[in-house]
This record gives sequence, structure tokens and C-alpha cells, in this order.
Amino acid sequence: MTAQLTPRADGRPDSGRIRRPPDPRRRRLASIAAVIAALFLVAVWQTGFTPWALFGRMDAIGNLLGRMLPPSFVDWPRYVSAVAETLWMVIAGTSIALVLAVPVSVLAARNTTTGPIAYNVCRFIITVTRAVPSLVLALIFVRAMGIGPAAGVLAMGISSVGMIGKFFSDRIEEIDMGLVEAVRASGAGRLQVFTAAVLPQVLTNWISLALYRLDINLRNSVVLGFVGAGGIGLELQRVQGQLVYSRVLAIALIILVLVIITERISLLARRAIQDEDTPRENPFSLRARLRAHRQKRKGTSAAESEAGSGTVKTEVSAKARTATPDQPARISVGWYAGRIRRWTMALLAIAAVISSFAILQFGPIRLITAIGDIVPYVAAMFPPDFVSNFGRHLDLLLETIWMAIAATVLGMLISLPIGILGARNATVHRHAAAVARTLTMLVRGMPDMVIAIIFVAAVGLGPLAGVMALTIGSIGMAGKLIADAIEDTDLEGQGEAMKASGTTWLQRTFTSTIPTTMPAIVGVGLFMFDVFIRAATIIGIVGAGGIGLALEGSFRSRDLDQTLALVIMIFLIIYGTEKLSAWIRRQIL
Repeated sequence: MTAQLTPRADGRPDSGRIRRPPDPRRRRLASIAAVIAALFLVAVWQTGFTPWALFGRMDAIGNLLGRMLPPSFVDWPRYVSAVAETLWMVIAGTSIALVLAVPVSVLAARNTTTGPIAYNVCRFIITVTRAVPSLVLALIFVRAMGIGPAAGVLAMGISSVGMIGKFFSDRIEEIDMGLVEAVRASGAGRLQVFTAAVLPQVLTNWISLALYRLDINLRNSVVLGFVGAGGIGLELQRVQGQLVYSRVLAIALIILVLVIITERISLLARRAIQDEDTPRENPFSLRARLRAHRQKRKGTSAAESEAGSGTVKTEVSAKARTATPDQPARISVGWYAGRIRRWTMALLAIAAVISSFAILQFGPIRLITAIGDIVPYVAAMFPPDFVSNFGRHLDLLLETIWMAIAATVLGMLISLPIGILGARNATVHRHAAAVARTLTMLVRGMPDMVIAIIFVAAVGLGPLAGVMALTIGSIGMAGKLIADAIEDTDLEGQGEAMKASGTTWLQRTFTSTIPTTMPAIVGVGLFMFDVFIRAATIIGIVGAGGIGLALEGSFRSRDLDQTLALVIMIFLIIYGTEKLSAWIRRQIL
């Protein structure tokens, strides 16, 4: 882009005045920013999130804190049993999702699908299960099957297929197809191609995604239990209905500790899987042999290639040196510490999955019975009724959108400084980074539903409580994502140069850190908007405004045709929001 000189009144160029040439992209960005600012102002007004509204409710918030402190753990045996049930639900639900997501993801990937019909059907399954919140499925299953953990297991399993299937299929499309074609050329069937050529390339990434989804399902289990799907959420619903807020705080603290512990265990498991001290690849595996074959055809020996790369470390067993013509050599990589850790974790995971289904008594017979209960219940919803209460439902749907917009902008404004302080390469001091990271971890450990219950009790029913809950909840996720994005950006060169010129930390933040990482920050904001659209439909179930209030009311009054209409409206708004966010991301990034 070349700067242009602004001509003077006499027609000659003025060398002292330089202006930027017209840039359509900058105009688009400015237009989008102006629209977002206008929508934010409207959202703040529509949801009542004004300074005078907040200050007017400070006394109510103080009174609620007085009623919550100190936390009461008098029913701790019930809480321990509910926590155990929650963990079994999460393990069983996540395992069901993985079993369903693997074939769906294989058929939804362009390079492994069997044809356009299978591809489009599986992509549709991924889209639907991603767009329909797990709370909606839990409400349907609880009404069809009755109160209990079985409904929660099914809701978690089905709702997780969308996210897992999408990331799994994306990873499959990134694999090395040369290995796949080589295995196919050897006459292998589809299952053999998958196990020998596809699975080894994606397994590590899939396991990490499964652990990440396990963390998400643990948070979702609180929401599902609140509507009767078992676990600690059911206990939370019981004490909240009794207005015993000291016990509400006790359960909230238990959930916080449970989420933090589970997150740390998942982190340790991911580190063990990605251990840098372990061999990245068995040099005697099928993939390594095919690579050696390709290199041999090119005139390069496999030994020279591997020696040059320096990326594979192996331990050859002694049996490889004592081979005879009748008994070929046996070569293995040995049982090093990283491999032992991975196998131990794999065996523990298998044992946990089997135990979860056994303890919850959720087997094939129970699954068949559940399907038999759900299908007639869902069939009774047709045809959907969009006419009755359409005006009210539309108002609540718009209220959900206003809540998400207000919470996204406010949450990003609060999370941005926290994320900058939490990034080790941009913070003002390492202690500030530790404090910021701890804050995001604590807030992230508290589900939005729990925060919404507290604010509804403090400020009353309505969207104000919803915006406050989502805004506070955004600190955990948005703050962490911003900090991670900044740490993934190379700021060392700019930072050292600016330090040498005598700039302060605040000057470096505004002139270097924020402009350099702005694309990543914008991406976090768009992701949070997608998350908040889904969350705003959920927290309405406890009275925090939005379409969730109408959805819960339709279930309670058994207006199944209106329930289906509301589910379709929620699906459309979530799907439309996702497409809009993708378009905005393309325009900005």
C-alpha cells in the first residue's frame, strides 16, 4: 500500500500532507465496528444493564452474600454421593459420544468419506447436535424417561457428538494421504485402512480432544442435573428450591473444586500423551516402512533420512540381534517411562468406562428401553406450533440475543486486561501473571448456571441477572484464551526494542501487544459470542431471561408442539449466529 500526497488548492502536490489511499477492507472494518457499538448500546438498554440499575441493587447483592455465608456442608453424605454419580455420568456420556463420533467423523471428512450422501448426512448430524444445547436434550429425555442419571448420560453423549465429530473430521482431513493410498493399494479394506493408516496419525490429537470434552461435560452435568438428569446438579436444584443459600454456596464450592481437580488431571494426561521424551514414531511401523520405500525410490536411504531428521528415538531389543533364518528378528521400542504412563492411563480409562456403565446400570437393555420411551415422546411434538404465543417467544428470543451481545462486549472489556496480565510474555510482573491465571481458573471452574442462580437471587428475575452472570463467567474462558493467544505470539523482538527506547509497560501494551495480537483477540470475541448465544438459552431456565424461560414453561405445561417450535427457533438462532460469526471473522481476519 503506497501513501498518496494530498494536492494543494493550486493543483500541486503538498509534500507535507500524506494520507492513506482508499482501502475497502478498512471501510468494512470500520462499518462492522460501528454496527457492533450500536448493537451493544441497544443491548445494554434492552437488558437493563445500566450503571444506575447496578448500583441500585448493591444492597440486595450484599444481603444475599450475608445469607450465603458461611457455607453449610451439613448434608455432605448426599453431596459425596451426588459427586460420584456426576463423575460416572460424565465418563459414560463422553464414552458414548466418542463411539458415535468416530464413524460420523470418518464419513464427514472429505478424504475418507464413502460418497456425497454419507458426507452430507454426517455433516448434518454434526451441525444439529452442535446447535441444539444439551439442556434441551436433557429436558426431553427427563420427560420421556423420568428423573435420573440415564437421561443425563444420553443428553451428554448425543450433544457431544457435534463438537467431537467436527474436530475429529477436521483432523482427518489434515492427515498424510500418501500412507492411506499405499495401504489401499495393498488390498486392505476400509476398516483396515482406518486402523492402519488413519488412526495412527490422529490418535494423539483425538485423545486430547476427548479429554477436553470431558472437562466440558463435567460443567454441563451441573446444568443437566438441575433439570432432573441426576448428579450434583439435582442436589443444587433441591437446595435452591428450598432457598437455603448457605447450602447453595456449599454445593457451588464443591463443584468448583471438582472442576479444578478434573482439569488438572486432564492436563497431566495430555502432557503424558504428548511426552517429548517418547519416540514420535516407531521406525519399524507400517508408516515408517512406506516412508523408507518412497525415499528408496528417490535414491535416498532411509537411514540417512532418519539420521538427518533426528526426530525418532528408539530402543532396539536384544532379540533383533539374534535373528535366525527360521525365526525372524523381533524389534520393539521398549517399555520406557512415557509408554508405561500412557498404557497405565489407558487401562485406567477403560476400567473407569466399564465401571461407570455398571454402577449407573446403563446397559444395552436400558438403552433400548430409553429409545422406546423417547421416540413416542418426540413424535408427539409434531407438528410444531409457531402460532401460539409467537409474539412472546419472539421477544424472548430477541432478549436472548441482546443478552449475548451485551455480555460479549462487556466480558471482552473486562477479560482483555486480565488476559494481558496473565500472558507471561506481556505481563507487567510474573506475580501478576500468577494472580491473573488463578483468577481465570477459579471463574472457569464455576458453571454459568451456578453464577446465574446467585444473581437471580440477588437482583431478581430477568435479563439483568443473565447479563451479569455471563459477563462474570466470561472472565474464566475469555481471559484464558486471550492469555494463551498472546503467549503464542512472538513479542520478544518488539518488546526488547521498545524497552531499549525507554518505553513503559503500559506504552508497550497499547503500541505493541494489543495491535500485534488483535486478530487473535477478535477471534476470541467471536468465539465468546457463539458460546454466549448457547449459554443465554440455558440460564433462562433459572429465570435469568431469554428463551430458556419459555422452553422450561412449555415442558412444564406439556405443550409439546410449542416445545418443538421453541427448539427449532433455538436451533436456527444458534446456527445463524455461527454463520454470521464466521462471515465477520473472514472480514476482519
